[in-house]
Amino acid sequence: MKTKHVSIVIMALLMLSNATLLVTVQAAPWPNLPPAPVQLTVTDGTLSYFVSTLSGVPVGFDVQNGAYPGWCVDMDEFMYRSVSHNVILYSSLSPPAALSGINWSAINYILNNKQGDMIDVQHAMWWFTDSYAPWDSDTIAMIAGATTHPGYVPTTGEILAVICLAQDNDPYPYYAQDSIIELEIPPGEGLSPGYWKHNVNVANGGRGSYSGDPHITLVQLEEYADYIADHFYPGFTLAIAQTIFLNNKQHAQWLTVANWFNEAAGLSSYIED
Repeated sequence: MKTKHVSIVIMALLMLSNATLLVTVQAAPWPNLPPAPVQLTVTDGTLSYFVSTLSGVPVGFDVQNGAYPGWCVDMDEFMYRSVSHNVILYSSLSPPAALSGINWSAINYILNNKQGDMIDVQHAMWWFTDSYAPWDSDTIAMIAGATTHPGYVPTTGEILAVICLAQDNDPYPYYAQDSIIELEIPPGEGLSPGYWKHNVNVANGGRGSYSGDPHITLVQLEEYADYIADHFYPGFTLAIAQTIFLNNKQHAQWLTVANWFNEAAGLSSYIED
């Protein structure tokens, strides 16, 4: 009987282990992009340099067949319009070796902090990709902003540059150039009241350290508090949040304030089980 009990426990542990392994294998970092070439067709845009249309994208990936805002990152090459080009898609957070020398942090900053018109934005990108000399004040301002935010990484609700790496097998003479499309980062799962309570307490001089999202900073928390003040609770501060979170009898209020922080951070609402 004892042997049977042990066998059942071992089988249960093996099943749990296999289930955990299955989840681990199936999980893919965002964005999940097709590994094989897809087709890209561009036309001239007005709000973006290109209107970039993808086709031949299999189902199950984070990009789909259809039109995206597109931009040029190779001004020395001509991109034939209305012609199907073969490209491989890469996240700008993990660029291919051939384009690893580009300051993708700056490109992502510009995409999320556009100023002026379409050509101003394109000129700012060309400064970083092709050493293009700008003259417009909006272009210069975007370059300065990107330069003063080294290591910028877009977050939920923002735009990520997805690289469309041109392949050499386009039929002559319809060559492609390297380009990018804009892909919006979907909201992440909302964080719990306990998470926000901990980080607010740390920000206000409590014990412990920032937890959860490794990128959270005091500056971000202060920006979230400003967002809450503008959208939900005039005069809201981190000190007010701390007072609310320390009131053990107001659980519903905890959840409300936590979801204010979640919205400010571009996350989904936290849903309790």
